[in-house]
Amino acid sequence: MKKLVRVGRSILTGTTLLQLAAVLLAVVILLRTLSGGTAGLWAILLVLGATAGLYAAIALFNALRRPRPDRHAPEWLTRYLPATRSRLAAVLALLILMVNAAITGYVGIGTILIAVLLGAIATLLSPNLRLVALIGAMAIIFATVTVFAATAFRGSTEARALAVSVAAVVFPVLVSDKLVRLVRQPALTTSHHVILAVLTLTLAFLGWTREDWLPGVRQGCYTLPTSSGITVLRSTADGDRCYGLLDTADAGVFGRSAFGADPVTIGLQRRILAQNQPLDDGDLTVVWFGALSCDPAPADATRCADGRDYPSERDQLRALLFAQTHVDAGTGHHVHVVIADATQDVRHADDVAKLIVERKEALGERVVVIGGGDSRDTTQSAINRLLTAGIPFVAPNLLADLGAPGRPFVDRPGYFQLAPSNLDYARDTVARVARRFPQGFRMDIYQHQDPTDKYTTSLVNDLLSAVKGARGATARRVTELGRLDETGCDSTTQGPPTVLFFADRWTRFAGFVQRIEVLCGHSRPRMVLADSSVSRFMADYRLRAVSTADWPVDYYVGGPACADLTPSTFTTLHDQMQVDANRELLGLPEGQPFECADRGATARDGQLLHACTLDAAVKLTSQPCRANDLGAFLVPAWDAVLLADALLPDRRPANTNYLTSLNASGVPLATGNTATVRGGRLVTPTIPVLLWHVDALNDPTRIWERPSADLSP
Repeated sequence: MKKLVRVGRSILTGTTLLQLAAVLLAVVILLRTLSGGTAGLWAILLVLGATAGLYAAIALFNALRRPRPDRHAPEWLTRYLPATRSRLAAVLALLILMVNAAITGYVGIGTILIAVLLGAIATLLSPNLRLVALIGAMAIIFATVTVFAATAFRGSTEARALAVSVAAVVFPVLVSDKLVRLVRQPALTTSHHVILAVLTLTLAFLGWTREDWLPGVRQGCYTLPTSSGITVLRSTADGDRCYGLLDTADAGVFGRSAFGADPVTIGLQRRILAQNQPLDDGDLTVVWFGALSCDPAPADATRCADGRDYPSERDQLRALLFAQTHVDAGTGHHVHVVIADATQDVRHADDVAKLIVERKEALGERVVVIGGGDSRDTTQSAINRLLTAGIPFVAPNLLADLGAPGRPFVDRPGYFQLAPSNLDYARDTVARVARRFPQGFRMDIYQHQDPTDKYTTSLVNDLLSAVKGARGATARRVTELGRLDETGCDSTTQGPPTVLFFADRWTRFAGFVQRIEVLCGHSRPRMVLADSSVSRFMADYRLRAVSTADWPVDYYVGGPACADLTPSTFTTLHDQMQVDANRELLGLPEGQPFECADRGATARDGQLLHACTLDAAVKLTSQPCRANDLGAFLVPAWDAVLLADALLPDRRPANTNYLTSLNASGVPLATGNTATVRGGRLVTPTIPVLLWHVDALNDPTRIWERPSADLSP
């Protein structure tokens, strides 16, 4: 017993504990790296192979003097665990950790902490701590001087990079010995010079390329360039926001677990990503493509500067959550969701498409992109890039047909547009207004002119064209709110009746409404219609509540009502909501079933009383409401996932065009309709032209899932 106590006391010395910690950590790192699969094995082989080739480095470690502790450790411990071997084990484990991170592209907080601990242990086991500190300080100083010196050079990037490399190697060799003599330290050996040059070169490279990685690190938007998985993050030019791909809730210490700043949106993303399973044969990879981040408000970074809140995008995320759980439970494969954020107004859509194409192999055989955000130039370019790479795209809510009225936004095989084109909406509008005013009318079409916005531009063109065929009808494009006049108010009786049509993005609808309020005063507008973009405004409970407009608005919607769902679809969605992990995300109290207001016994005449969408139920904390509506954008996204799952084969056919080979008949959808695909094209849209109305606009608890009486057939 006394012998064991003596052994224990002899082990409890500073140096011996460091030696034991170095070896134990090295073993842990080795086991952890091996568990990482092929990447971990390659990291170990590379480090061991390089170490075996660097005989000078090994000789250096073996030549270092053994530290002399106050108490001598047992002979068996010093024989098998000398300080040099412990230090070597710590350094090799540190190298394995770094190489593994470089290969996988993942750096977690645990990786950094262990690396720091291993580096500290290896340093403390060194016989001359002052010399170690001196070499580290010189490396930092030399790297800083090298970076500033290189910025003074002119020439190509390659020439400047060569200058940095030469300076980082030559400068330490020429100056270091003189600095060492000044502090009365032993002369540096060749190994010391090599270590100093490597450190200087590494730090100089990081400093020279700081504009490439520093903004991303500051904003949590950085993944290593060697990342071989799906997740990849990039920082916007101003460094304020991220864009890229996320398929994991743990993107590393320099990455973020979700896009945007809104807590509800972040919670939905994390829940979806946490359910992802490693890809296996037959799994469906769904890349949701849209916008979740925005220009932040100066006073509150969790809010958008222009008031947008992305309720429709959250509807689509809920659809992905439900479809993911439904497919996982009911089939032999999984749905692996990748969230692709292209930032506000999908400004980085094409950049995100490039990232998707670069990771096509990692995304698996059955991959589809769903969403699109807005019908803009960047969106169209991104979709074409994906189709060229052989990746199909399902668009639940893209409608633009600029240059080709009546045709899909992207008229190519592999692009599946569920909703009709803008021309169908324009014809429906003119037909309804012409029935109301058979003797003729004037239509003022408001659009803030933006040539890059293909949705609003094509809609205005389609409306102007459709009005030409109506008896006694005229139309004009109004590009400024100040050009709207009192003829749109019901107090004006002279001339043909003027109908106001809002053909712009929903973010400008509040300004449009305010202008009408000013023009009409105590009277009301004669008739106001709005495009399907305004359904995003109507989905935002807060925007309607703060409006002062007490008059009706007819507006187009991008998806069916809850009442239109088949009983089996509604039951399936209801069951997904009752999952315990989902209830809090959806704002559903425990024990409270979800009931659609338009499916209940009190539903009448298409009226949705006390309307409260799933999004409103979780967002309205100051004035809570009980959820009784799915939201207009949930069902189209649900259908998009199930259509892709039924359409995409487990293996891509050889020697044929993959996208044109896609065919399916009678794919059941949420409303009981079916989808048919031939030659990679959707035969007919799966979403009909739907016109709803509100009365009054400032009463968010009331929606009619039908047109107003003036516009009904």
